[in-house]
Amino acid sequence: MAHFIACKKTFDALHIAKLFFKEVVRLHGIPRSLTLDRDVKFISHFWRELWKRFHTDLKLSSAYHPQTDGQTEVTNRTLANMLRCLVQDHPKQWEEVLGQAEFAFNSMPNRATGMCPFSIVYTKMPNHIVDVAVLPKCRSSSAVQTAEQFVDVLKNVWERLQDTNLKYKLAQDKHRRAVEFQPGDLVMLRYRKDRFPTGSYPKLHPKKFGPFPVLRKINDNAYVIDLPKDFSISSTFNVADIYPYHPPDNADTLLNSSEMSSSGAGGN
Repeated sequence: MAHFIACKKTFDALHIAKLFFKEVVRLHGIPRSLTLDRDVKFISHFWRELWKRFHTDLKLSSAYHPQTDGQTEVTNRTLANMLRCLVQDHPKQWEEVLGQAEFAFNSMPNRATGMCPFSIVYTKMPNHIVDVAVLPKCRSSSAVQTAEQFVDVLKNVWERLQDTNLKYKLAQDKHRRAVEFQPGDLVMLRYRKDRFPTGSYPKLHPKKFGPFPVLRKINDNAYVIDLPKDFSISSTFNVADIYPYHPPDNADTLLNSSEMSSSGAGGN
């Protein structure tokens, strides 16, 4: 189930925690686990200590991991499409329609489960606006017009959600790679400049660096790689960035990982 909560970028970990307890915990209780990105707020000592006391397992997503970050990005883009539909010519009123967007999103069947989030969480669907929009002997024309407009908006949002989800699924499936690695396998890693400190990687370096051994498998989409100690980056990589290492026939084409270590990473 999704909850859309208005939040400022300037909020610190304390403000985020208060919002989470106000909007989520009061409805669903203390979570057993939380999957988060690696934002500085979520790796702070305060955030870790807070959830440690509640025995909540914090799981940090790996960068560029489509099954975690990608899912959040898809939800964010879907929400943006819904808000554009709802606010129309009044973009500054987006915060006022978050509740409508949340209701519509949770009323839509999920592609993975085939069920609406409402049905999963509450075992049944709540009364939909369509179910109560047509009232007998309604004497207020303005009320009828408002209800009809709201029904039309929800139907429009519903159709947009279905089209958007289908497009995202087709686009994501085109880039899936079915690969399997074992602990100890040597692999090459695709370089993404966002992983390294600004200016630490020359433009003419190869697109892949390594080889490095695989430490362990997290799931079908992520592995932990044994990186040099002076690499100040996360050692968790998505399979989209991992490639089998094939020793080159010509020594001139061999990438020296120690050179990469000195030029592509900062100290811890």
